Amino acid sequence: MRVSYDFRDSVVVVTGGGHGIGAGLCRAVAKAGGVAVSADIAPNSALSEIQAPGRIEVASVDVGNAQGIQGLLQETIGRYGKIDAFVQAAAIQPRQEIEEMSQETWLRVMDVNLNSLFYAGQVLMPHMKSRRAGAIVAFASGLAQTGWAKASGYATTKAALIAFIKSMAKEGLAYGVRANIIAPGITDTDLFTGPNNEQEQEFFRVRGGGVGTVAEVVPLLMFLISDASRSLTGALLSRDLIIHPPETADLKDQM
Repeated sequence: MRVSYDFRDSVVVVTGGGHGIGAGLCRAVAKAGGVAVSADIAPNSALSEIQAPGRIEVASVDVGNAQGIQGLLQETIGRYGKIDAFVQAAAIQPRQEIEEMSQETWLRVMDVNLNSLFYAGQVLMPHMKSRRAGAIVAFASGLAQTGWAKASGYATTKAALIAFIKSMAKEGLAYGVRANIIAPGITDTDLFTGPNNEQEQEFFRVRGGGVGTVAEVVPLLMFLISDASRSLTGALLSRDLIIHPPETADLKDQM
């Protein structure tokens, strides 16, 4: 059984769209004939060279800055007259003990991972409500339930995003505006390899339930931003496993 999508005449904005899952989604949207706007603080210019029925526009944006993300959305609406879907894939995950983390670092995590969706929502919600259509997707994590040593900021934002998306879904329900959130599980991207050392990565790959790929996550995102999911809103869809690995110092003995 195969599934295909027709995204012709569709405009999709993806934050964190320069790398990992975000970039994978941008490619899929373009291959389905749509316009994907890849918004990233570290833009990937190679994405704009994709050979596909649609295209990818690359934008350099700090999504943790209200003027940055709101300006991009307003510019996109001005150019195309609409935004059909918005996916927040941007996230950072600094690893520090609570007592070692500076206030600046904590606030930066809040801005990029959580506040950016609030900033975006202030533009997206009135726009999508007026069109009586639109899809918004954000990313949660199993860490929202379990917490994680040295990842208090990241875990906190992921838990808060669940409540925010569910609230957004209720505000958009009468207008045909959908908001859903996924917990994609551990996926082989920079957000996984960056914070975890080689020993930790090996544990997850061999003993911790395995590590997924971008190609495994993108189809779910395509479903959520397409008309195929137009009756689904306020949902948390999880591919995550609740993993309780031993302390780092014990990993070698466990493998």
